[in-house]
Order: sequence, then C-alpha cells, then structure tokens
Amino acid sequence: MATQEKISNEYCAILINCSSLILKLSHDEIKESYSDNPMYVAEYIENEVKENIIELLFDDQKATLSCAFDENNSCNASYIFLDNLDELSNYISYLNKTYAYDYIQNHWVLPNSFISIKKTKDDIFFKSFYSG
Repeated sequence: MATQEKISNEYCAILINCSSLILKLSHDEIKESYSDNPMYVAEYIENEVKENIIELLFDDQKATLSCAFDENNSCNASYIFLDNLDELSNYISYLNKTYAYDYIQNHWVLPNSFISIKKTKDDIFFKSFYSG
C-alpha cells in the first residue's frame, strides 16, 4: 500500500510540476518540449477570433494537460483533467502536503504559479495559472 501511495505522489508531482512549467511557454515551445507525449493540437476559430489549443496526454498519470494561450501565443493557463476522478483525492492530498493553501483566493501557492480546483456540470479539474 505504501508503494502505491509513493507512486501516486510521484505521478501527482510530475503532472502538477508540468502544469506549472508550461506556463508562459509559447505554442511551439510546448510542442517541442513535450514531443515525446501524445498530443492533440488544434486551432479554434469563432467570429474571426483564433484560439490555439494543445492537449498533452500523460498515460502513466492517467490525465490530460490542456493549455490555453493569450494573444501573444504564450500559455497563460493550464488545466489538468484526470481520466479517473477516483484519483482526485490523491492530488488534493498531495497539494495540501506540499504547498500552502490561500483560503481567501481559493488556490494553492506554488513557487512560480498557483493551482486551483474547478468544477463544471460534467467534470472536476485543476487550473494552473500565474499572476501578472
């Protein structure tokens, strides 16, 4: 059981670290840096507004890391979508043990970014972002 918990903590650490590291990287830098990962690259256009999207698949972590880009084509937010929400408590536990939680802003404080948990009608996910 302790081995499974250690593996789970390592997976959490890897994915949360990646979600922070890709912030501020350009579309091309992410594609190059994560070329070993399966990825989905798309361009979404609505009302003449283009939005680039990259989704990185992390098979070992059983999760997808999705990147959102600003007008300069730099990643300004990343999203961790777990394949199995049963892993959610492991990620929350890891974050609580590793980082301080800001109860006023409702996010964990990482060295160079923040991470929060979000809920939609259909899913629960983590959002990594930076201020400024």
